[in-house]
Amino acid sequence: MTGKIDAPPDIYRTLKYILPTSSSYAELLCLGFAIYFLSKDKGPFWRITLWYIVVVMATEIIGRYCAVTYRTNLFVYNIYTLFEISYVIYGFYTFIKQYADIKKWIIATYGAIISIYITFTSIYGINVYNAFTISVMSVVFVIYGLLYFYLLLKDENYIDLKFHPAFWWVGGTLIFYFGSTLANFFDDIIQQKFLGKYNTRGIIYTTLNFFLYGFWAYSFICRARQRKTCP
Repeated sequence: MTGKIDAPPDIYRTLKYILPTSSSYAELLCLGFAIYFLSKDKGPFWRITLWYIVVVMATEIIGRYCAVTYRTNLFVYNIYTLFEISYVIYGFYTFIKQYADIKKWIIATYGAIISIYITFTSIYGINVYNAFTISVMSVVFVIYGLLYFYLLLKDENYIDLKFHPAFWWVGGTLIFYFGSTLANFFDDIIQQKFLGKYNTRGIIYTTLNFFLYGFWAYSFICRARQRKTCP
């Protein structure tokens, strides 16, 4: 005998935030690559990277849960922004310090962004999307990304970019935050545009996510190869 068994509403609600969305597929794939290629890595940045991707996925799940349960999830992503700022700033410091002493600049920049975050949150509260901090953060990350590539071009040592993990990590980060900066700048226009039934803003950010996490996933492969050739 066959027939349809209706699942309790709680199960349907649970599936809404457990099942990945089109955007989070890239994050899930990146997490798989991070676990496989970085779980045995002893480098501080790469160990932190693995846990950061875990935080990204946890944020997505908790965010969807809060959206379904409480009809808002802005506070979840505002809290996540602190992890994002800290991780990406540390990543740029890790790779740029090989070419230039920017510790003081990194500390000053990080302090300024955190101050903006705290000020905005104090005024508007945790349930208002902290768009101003994110816009400033994105511009700063683009500048650091361009600085890294400028210093890389000036480096006289031979580097095989196909297998250079820093190149791919910074490349993905630069594309994502440069695209995000443009998207935020033209947000009012983008929000009103649709490609069929799909919102243009959603398509842009989904594409940027695939670039970011795709490049990062490949940087993990390069890092694993680097460990074998330069233990």
